[in-house]
Amino acid sequence: MSIHYVRNAIASVMSMPSRDATCISEALYGEHVIVLEQHGSWVKVRQAHDGYTGFMDKNDLVSSVKMVQPHDFETTHWVKARSTLLFKEPDMKSPVVHRLSFASELSLTKSSTALFSLTSCGYYAWNAHCLPMNQPHSADPLTLAQTHFLGTPYRWGGRSTAGVDCSGLVQLLARSQGLSIPRDSGDQEQFLKTNVHNDDYAPMDLIYWPGHTGILLSADTLLHATAHTLNCLIEPLSAVIARAGKVSSAKRLFSLDG
Repeated sequence: MSIHYVRNAIASVMSMPSRDATCISEALYGEHVIVLEQHGSWVKVRQAHDGYTGFMDKNDLVSSVKMVQPHDFETTHWVKARSTLLFKEPDMKSPVVHRLSFASELSLTKSSTALFSLTSCGYYAWNAHCLPMNQPHSADPLTLAQTHFLGTPYRWGGRSTAGVDCSGLVQLLARSQGLSIPRDSGDQEQFLKTNVHNDDYAPMDLIYWPGHTGILLSADTLLHATAHTLNCLIEPLSAVIARAGKVSSAKRLFSLDG
């Protein structure tokens, strides 16, 4: 086993070692994965942040031993903005090397100017778009769901602001608060222990059906990424129940009181 880092802005995690397989999740720039097996130009990996396993193209990864300063390549910051750019030089007019999604990870080695910091990969990040790894976002998950994800295309296996699925959305909202939860909705439902009765629904409660989840804006309004309309939108909870059936559970992970 060896540790590798994601070198591209968004990398697919597949069900099988093939581009024609189903994308079951995504790995974001700077996240690290543990390589379990070699399969030609593919590797089987376990994602470090949630233990999720799948197959990735080797070209999406770089070994920690190949970094310019491997001993320094430990992610120090995460992207708090909906998206941000990595520049070739510490100048907004400089060529853009990557467009990074919310929750991507960076290793910032030093502050180059008041506005930019140098990354271990030799590029420059905008300081105001980054937070230290152990610092949660100042905005609550409900605000982030609306500002960062509302209108985002639905993508099966997606977990970025370029495309997200229902459980990927909820997992990213948890990450914004420094919380780690499983990748898939069924595993999330089993993992989360605080159950909520339907008479006690509150904003930011998580609602689960078999194979689906979303976050409440109010006791009767849901924000979710749905294959029904192929985007992330707000709907009356009753309309989703009419399509998807009875709610299997409601969980409380977040609260407006912090």
